[in-house]
Amino acid sequence: MKKLKIILQSNTFYLFLFLFLSGYIVFFTCIKRYKTQLPDTTSEIVGILTSYTIDGDKLSMILEAEEKISATYYIQSEDEKNTLENELKLGLKLKLVGNQKEVIGMTIPNTFDYQKYLYNQHIYFCFNVTKLEIQNQNLSFFYMIKNKIEKRIQKLGNDSYLRAFVLGDKTLIDQEQYENIMKNGISHLFALSGMHLSFIYMFLNKFFGKVKLKKVFIYSLLFLYLFITGFSVSFFRAILFLLLLDINKKYDLRLSRVKVLFLTAFIILSLDPFYIYQVGFWYTFVVTFSLLFCSENINNHGKLVQIILVSVITFFFSLPISIYVNYEINFAAIFNNIVLVPFISTIIFPLALLSFLCSFFLPVFQFFILVLEKMNLFFADFAMPIVFGKISIIEILIYYTFLMLGLKLRAKKFFAFLFLLLVFFYHKNLFVMDYHVYFLDVGQGDAALFVSPQNKEVIMIDTGGNVTYPKKDFQKRNKEFNLADNIVLFLKSIRVRKIDLLLITHGDKDHLGYASTIGESIPFKNIMINEGEINNEEEKLLKCFKRADNYQAREFDFETYFLGHFDNENDNSIITKVKIHSHTFLLMGDASSKVETELMKQKDVSSYFLKLGHHGSNTSSSFAFLKAVTPKYAIVSAGRNNRYHHPSKETIDNLRKLNIPILNTQEMGTIQIKIGKRNFHIKKTLA
Repeated sequence: MKKLKIILQSNTFYLFLFLFLSGYIVFFTCIKRYKTQLPDTTSEIVGILTSYTIDGDKLSMILEAEEKISATYYIQSEDEKNTLENELKLGLKLKLVGNQKEVIGMTIPNTFDYQKYLYNQHIYFCFNVTKLEIQNQNLSFFYMIKNKIEKRIQKLGNDSYLRAFVLGDKTLIDQEQYENIMKNGISHLFALSGMHLSFIYMFLNKFFGKVKLKKVFIYSLLFLYLFITGFSVSFFRAILFLLLLDINKKYDLRLSRVKVLFLTAFIILSLDPFYIYQVGFWYTFVVTFSLLFCSENINNHGKLVQIILVSVITFFFSLPISIYVNYEINFAAIFNNIVLVPFISTIIFPLALLSFLCSFFLPVFQFFILVLEKMNLFFADFAMPIVFGKISIIEILIYYTFLMLGLKLRAKKFFAFLFLLLVFFYHKNLFVMDYHVYFLDVGQGDAALFVSPQNKEVIMIDTGGNVTYPKKDFQKRNKEFNLADNIVLFLKSIRVRKIDLLLITHGDKDHLGYASTIGESIPFKNIMINEGEINNEEEKLLKCFKRADNYQAREFDFETYFLGHFDNENDNSIITKVKIHSHTFLLMGDASSKVETELMKQKDVSSYFLKLGHHGSNTSSSFAFLKAVTPKYAIVSAGRNNRYHHPSKETIDNLRKLNIPILNTQEMGTIQIKIGKRNFHIKKTLA
């Protein structure tokens, strides 16, 4: 034991562990590659149901079969949904019939990569289910307990917040409320972590009193709870850290809390090195480290000052991670946490556990949840988000170096460097000297972005948008994916804080459907619409933003053509020509070959890049027009496996006859073109 104590106290030992862990992570997550062992033709899977959610008509499942499987089933009727809600249980053996589901990686730069997320979760095969059946109900002890807890929550009304605070499952929280939670920077309060653990530990410690092997019982229950709640990394860290602290104390190892925290990280990453790619891992360890690093400063003050200091310290330590993930920071989150951390930790969470154990407390819990929602809504109105844009790992390390030196040495010059670094993050676009053009992958729609050097002028042509259809009540989902949120995230990542002109070529949903959502976060200074009949969507935009029919671009050679009133919205599309240095872009909207013929009569149509009309449909891009334009590249924006079969075979054949290369969002994701004074570079987004 004495030798072990000496080793554990040695700084050299921790350096060795760090180097070993770094190599271990690089090898198993970067060098060694994993792939499914199942053939592409797999049509039947039998496995144990380890996780599932039913949201509207969508049943999402994780199964342990020959390997970990993600499966999706779309429920056909309300009766079937009721049956599944009653019969599905964790631990059941299911037989699924269907086919492999293709998962596409990131298609808009700097946004969520679902394919990579699944890989980091050890899921290499996704399955579309057409039929499912339960094979047996012989549940293990752990799954029986897990199902009893699930049944108890359902019996209490399946309250979304009760589920969040007891099981760590936030999926049923109302979408608008959860968006406000994210906006207010308090999402960590809804994840099981050290704050929740301290209350549970205190309760169990009192409950077991002076029972022999009390700690064994406590940690057995805590790890059981960890299993039930799905091994969230923040809760795993909290339990393991507490256990190692108890071991440190019992055996008088005299290890600092920072060393214990490092050992906690070492154990977790040794068990699964892919934890390193979870944002929750970084948040939980950085925030815990910040409190340990600044513990002397915090403990020397009264309770109120401690709460303020904890909020300020954790905010500035987590700031670069938040910028890295969200590209912005809400500075009001400091105040939000000062108010809401004690409110949730001392009232909401204890009441959640009490309500779970005794339904008598449920009305009280629900009353305070109403108070929490009102506070959440109020704070959202005073949010102060500041867009910093994308930053690198190196810049994050520099930030932490200045921050820790400033706190350790109490030297103001390091805080001054820190302030200058944040100013640099905010103004990094001042160092961008090239033009950037993006043809965003918005599925079956159009959206193009022109960004001048230093973001001096930003022009967006169409926004994309999806056509929605009426749904029955059982089909309506709590959380609907909105591609507009990804577009907003991308714009923030490249430091677009305003759009000088939004040009809507015409009023079809697939060209302007995302405009309202984008405009809520990134304001449009001017809007240009065609001269056809104004529809409801266009009218909404014109009520919020200034209309500019004769916009004069400052940084671009920019022309728009409207060739007269036609009898359909597509032919009324605004046609746009943008010249950057010696490279010209001609964007045709959804104009047909009839308009192309008219355009050839009136204008010089030659262009280096041609954005094909109507997503490459055979109604546009006639052979004569393509020959007149003679583009070096033809750009197609269309959805994968779209019902219209765009781009058409006829259009592709015409392009091939003229030896015109095709840049297609279906294959490339967002098409990125960087243009300098002498050259340009085309980059695809989809790996």
